[in-house]
Amino acid sequence: MKKRLIFDLVLLGAIFYTPWWVVIPLALVGAFLFPSYYEVIAFGLLVDILYGAASFPLGGIFGLIAAITIYFGVSNARKAIR
Repeated sequence: MKKRLIFDLVLLGAIFYTPWWVVIPLALVGAFLFPSYYEVIAFGLLVDILYGAASFPLGGIFGLIAAITIYFGVSNARKAIR
């Protein structure tokens, strides 16, 4: 539990201080390491709230769609590997 909380804080800091191409691999690692990593969806929503623009395709919900894709994609990959 402590490792998950520390990882959540690292990912939250990465959202604020690093570019998106650092955040996405961290989210993938978190979704793969921790079972039922629902936090990735909340972090995707946070990215949209902070940085989403209505002029982008899909109305600025790319972070949420990416987070849901990461969650379900990694869940299926974890089942296939284990």
